[in-house]
Amino acid sequence: MAISGGRAIEVTVQQATSGKRLDAFLASYTRTDGLSRNETRSGIEEGAVFLNGKIEKNPKKRLRYGDVVVSNIPLPIRSELLPNPDLSFPILFEDDDLLVISKPAGVQMHPAGNDITETVANWIAATRPYMVSAGVDPFRPGIVHRLDRNTSGVVVLAKTKEAFDVLQQLFRSRKVKKTYLALVAGHVTDPEGKIDYPLAHRTGTLRRRAIMESESAVGGAKESLTEYRLKERFRQYDLLEVFPKTGRTHQIRVHLAAIGHPVAGDRLYGGRRMHKDSVPKRQFLHAEKLAFPFFGKLHVFEAPLPADLADFLVGIDGEEKPGYPREASNQHDGA
Repeated sequence: MAISGGRAIEVTVQQATSGKRLDAFLASYTRTDGLSRNETRSGIEEGAVFLNGKIEKNPKKRLRYGDVVVSNIPLPIRSELLPNPDLSFPILFEDDDLLVISKPAGVQMHPAGNDITETVANWIAATRPYMVSAGVDPFRPGIVHRLDRNTSGVVVLAKTKEAFDVLQQLFRSRKVKKTYLALVAGHVTDPEGKIDYPLAHRTGTLRRRAIMESESAVGGAKESLTEYRLKERFRQYDLLEVFPKTGRTHQIRVHLAAIGHPVAGDRLYGGRRMHKDSVPKRQFLHAEKLAFPFFGKLHVFEAPLPADLADFLVGIDGEEKPGYPREASNQHDGA
């Protein structure tokens, strides 16, 4: 099987690179995979690059601090998954059927884009090559579900074809209970709630959007359901436990933004307020826990909050809103 997918590079412009031309900025990332600046420029002109969620075809466009650049410039055709033995990921659990890891932010699940050798799939190919047969796509060995590049947390992988089939059915039948931690801007009205806006793809962009009740039916909109529970409140933020019941692309991020509480640090859906220095450097979204029945046993796997997100919480801890009942997070059974 050969692939020629897009790069899916997602980079936020920092102060040091503010003012650079788009082609020069991207070339610093694409040259490591053998693309010249001219090839990068051509990819921009062909509409394979997004700036702040919209297609940008001008390679001379000057970038500003906080801009989000996403590139899907096609890669050369590859005929095999390249193993990378230099990668390492924290292993939460492993037996003959399952491999559970804690995926760090900034890492893709498989080489559908930017890092054709720096993904979870490349690590699997190097350390457990037999897993290539676990699944339907050799470029996604054992991969049953995915996390966004900049979302960290628990990922369960199938080590055998039988385990893959069982896990796939569990996800499809919504028998996998997923718990995320999300720090959101502002304060939710209710300590727990549901968001059930259908999601549709925005034509010509990478964005998804929530379809509100007042809108007429939109072609391609998909049923989506997210539940949440308030865990802790700070002066400017709420920390939520989030339980996605469906698995749409960007679901949690879009749903929370739709109710006026975007994920802190989410520059794609959070608007201008997420371009400030006082917000997290990446979206504060972490897949904390997965729970599911597997071969007659209930499995529960948890990944600790990464240092960058934990440090951010510590930095705002002293700003907790006075008088708020911290016991709110203890009023319900754990997920």
